Amino acid sequence: MRLIGEARIRDLLPAGSPGRLEASGVVFVGDERAPLAGDGPLLDGRYLVICDNLRAVARIGADLTRVAANDVVWTPPATSSVGYEDIARDPSTGHVFLLIESERRGGGGEVGGGRRAGRGEAGRRNGRRSGRAAEGEPLFQARVEEYDADLNPIASGWLEYPLARPNKGLEGLELVRRDNDVHLLGLHESGGLLVFRQGRRNWKHVAAVDLPDDLDLADYSGISIAGRRVALISQQSATLWVGELAPDTWSVTGPGSTYRFPRGYCTVEGVCWQGLSTVVVVSDRSKRGSQPASCRAKEESLHLFTIDE
Repeated sequence: MRLIGEARIRDLLPAGSPGRLEASGVVFVGDERAPLAGDGPLLDGRYLVICDNLRAVARIGADLTRVAANDVVWTPPATSSVGYEDIARDPSTGHVFLLIESERRGGGGEVGGGRRAGRGEAGRRNGRRSGRAAEGEPLFQARVEEYDADLNPIASGWLEYPLARPNKGLEGLELVRRDNDVHLLGLHESGGLLVFRQGRRNWKHVAAVDLPDDLDLADYSGISIAGRRVALISQQSATLWVGELAPDTWSVTGPGSTYRFPRGYCTVEGVCWQGLSTVVVVSDRSKRGSQPASCRAKEESLHLFTIDE
């Protein structure tokens, strides 16, 4: 894996934009053209970047130079969520889906439960879980907000799967069209890749993607799928895993390949495919109390890597 470009996100935004940008997700919108010799792809498009400390979407030109054309679009205020964990996009409609990791839903007694998804439950077998929270027990679920291509709000719905508590839940989001249905794939921080199908108001948990048994990542912080190619990243392991989604089952084929990020990339948080062998990654703010000062050099940034197969 080779770095081909990067920049601090705050340096890509106009004056007056937020100074603290705890980036957690990114998608690419636009066209990919012939690559420049040795310099990576020439791009006509932009990145949509979200942060887990802001209810906003940053729109950044993909050439990383036209700062004046970039902006921050604020989403409508909400009573509980302070930011977003990931972003997914439907290329058929241009709509984007913003993930809120975990929120309390009502006072309990709704579809779901109060128990955290462990890796063995959510990531291995294609089981389905449903039920009701115990009387008086709080119910936590992830929530998704849908916006049109101009970032006008369309809808909001729950991802109906029980989580343990707020701020510990789904870290990644991707959209897949299959069998004439729209599905959202939610990546649990412990490794479960959950499949949701759109219902009338909310998203129903219908399956879980079988990941390789020997995929040994300390945590899971981001996902991207392009065609059948799957990319998962782990912040704690500073690792990118690349595999292939089966065309007719919710599983991956083969063991895939693992790539380590270079030293100093301590806070990789979101990922998206850009071409056959390029990924764009965004990094969160480093933890001042528990991570070395050297991690700050790459924090709150956007990075492009090419993967040497």
